[in-house]
Amino acid sequence: MPSEPVALARCATGRLRDAYPVNSHDVEVRLTEPLPADEVTRVLGQASRGVFEQEPHCRRVVFAVPVDDLATLAAAESAGFRYVVDVDLPGAELSLLVAEPAWVTAVDMDLDRVPGT
Repeated sequence: MPSEPVALARCATGRLRDAYPVNSHDVEVRLTEPLPADEVTRVLGQASRGVFEQEPHCRRVVFAVPVDDLATLAAAESAGFRYVVDVDLPGAELSLLVAEPAWVTAVDMDLDRVPGT
């Protein structure tokens, strides 16, 4: 079985460490080769699910695309990522998208109760 065309890195020690307020468990997923949009969606979906299964403390899987690459951005959104912010890195302006597990995005709608009590 061929390996997936992705590389994973901790954001806290990788190229995104100064790009946003990183968590020590955030993981960046990068494509190692150009892919058609449907493959980008499939690969990113599998990668994010795999990270959350293997890293229960991971709050974010981050995917960065050049700001003008709207096709890849749309493919990432189809994989469950959501756009967050544009950042400047040396030599690149990137749009950051994140996938987050349900325990991060869950909202307690009981406004009369202090969270954690």
